[in-house]
Amino acid sequence: MNVWEERITRGTNAAIRVEHDARYRMAAPAIRAAPVWCDLGCGNGIAAASALDGRFDGRMVLVDLADEALDHARRELQAADTVTLRADLAAEEDLRRVRDAVLDGGPDGGCVTCFEVAEHLTSFVPLIEMLVGLARHHGFTVALSVPNDAFWSIENPFHHTMWGEGAFEELRRLLPEDHVVARQVALHGSLIQVEGAVDSGHSVEVEPPTGTTPTHFLVVFGPGATLFAGTAQVGEADLVEQRRWERQRESDLAFLKALESKLRGEVRDFREYIHELERRLGLPLSGSGDHSA
Repeated sequence: MNVWEERITRGTNAAIRVEHDARYRMAAPAIRAAPVWCDLGCGNGIAAASALDGRFDGRMVLVDLADEALDHARRELQAADTVTLRADLAAEEDLRRVRDAVLDGGPDGGCVTCFEVAEHLTSFVPLIEMLVGLARHHGFTVALSVPNDAFWSIENPFHHTMWGEGAFEELRRLLPEDHVVARQVALHGSLIQVEGAVDSGHSVEVEPPTGTTPTHFLVVFGPGATLFAGTAQVGEADLVEQRRWERQRESDLAFLKALESKLRGEVRDFREYIHELERRLGLPLSGSGDHSA
């Protein structure tokens, strides 16, 4: 059974955490250089806080559908000036409010991050039009991501649109021609710690992927696009908990299959019993089209 988790918490599986952390870490240089940063679909702010060490020195605009998430993100991310805005990014009126909040009281130029948002919207075109306008007319740098449904192979009940190579190419047609494309892939790794050795950090070597299906597509446009570079993020994995979950899933599946078989047998026996009664009473057999006694 798949567990859909649309908001990152400190208890989120490490594999999911690092996906989000890596996107914000990639954007961190552009965010730090911006006088204004807007995070659309900010969630709880945990991944952004990790990438920025919990602080942003400029004006921060946090946007989400849930007040609870906005309050949590404000606590996670300390900024000199913080604006929180509850908004539906599929609604043009709310998009105008977001645009006004981003441009209010500051010079042109800034950064907008919009990670894992477009797939949740019933219509994402007005959002893209707003982001392109901020880049073209106000000097904003925009970073956007969407999932690759060819990787997940199952439908997410929280998503309104499906994404793959073709849909991503259609999205690119709406963007400025000088946009930069990136693809995010999943990694597996391992760490060795030596007892008594001085822990001075660890370098991670990553082999360039060949033919790997990306988990997400990313695109960056605007004057600060050159600040974005490839990055790899790793996190501690609780394999004991993961294996326990896998064993529980296998156990649940075996139980459900046994229950299905038992119920099918009971339904079959009950149908035979009904047919026997119908024969005795000279009635047509239900569900068979056989009208013989």
